[in-house]
Amino acid sequence: RTTVTDWLDILAAAQPPSVRNTVAGRAQRTAVLAMLRGAFLDLIATHDSARVDRAVRAYLATLP
Repeated sequence: RTTVTDWLDILAAAQPPSVRNTVAGRAQRTAVLAMLRGAFLDLIATHDSARVDRAVRAYLATLP
């Protein structure tokens, strides 16, 4: 069973070490996880995978 902490740990591994253990790094991981959850709910509700995929890619492109 996967928990929120598991997902946050996965996202932390993708961050640069200089950001990973900072308040800003933790906030960024939380924001990414929240966006992914919202995108997943949108996908379940609409089945519009192309639109949701574009939205997720656009959001991720804004990250440093």
